[in-house]
Amino acid sequence: MRNPITAAALALLLTAPVFAGTAADDIHVMDPWAREVPPNMKTSAGFLTMMNKGSVDHKLVAAESPATGMVELHTHINDNGVMRMRPVKDMPVPAGGKTELKPGGLHLMLMKLKQPLKAGEKMPITLIFEDGSKKEIQAEVRRFDMMMKHDMKHDMHMKHDMQMKH
Repeated sequence: MRNPITAAALALLLTAPVFAGTAADDIHVMDPWAREVPPNMKTSAGFLTMMNKGSVDHKLVAAESPATGMVELHTHINDNGVMRMRPVKDMPVPAGGKTELKPGGLHLMLMKLKQPLKAGEKMPITLIFEDGSKKEIQAEVRRFDMMMKHDMKHDMHMKHDMQMKH
């Protein structure tokens, strides 16, 4: 190319993807945790909140962990009054927004556990996004009954706050 401006523009276009961030760069994970299960159970669930600090929508498309034989993305649906779990192909995380994985909603289904999950331990999980980028996280294993007590206290606070406003 003889025109230096054309050559510079072409070089910029060819290197632009190098400067673009990945989904894993844009997504910030908060409060990752997994549910403790009895020694004979081979399935648990993982929860977390994903904040997308970027300007582009992203999707969580898979997850994996060396502590499991398989991780699936799941949600709960109401099937004629019966709550059922179903796999989902992805979990959208809107630009500038957040997606919560929580009991009774979206979650990571941790299947074929290789050893029991005990409260206080950390469980490595790799989140995989639509662009192939990965984010390594450590989920704290928590007792489910403790989470239920926490949720009940939160619900009671909410009911109390709502009563006070009336």
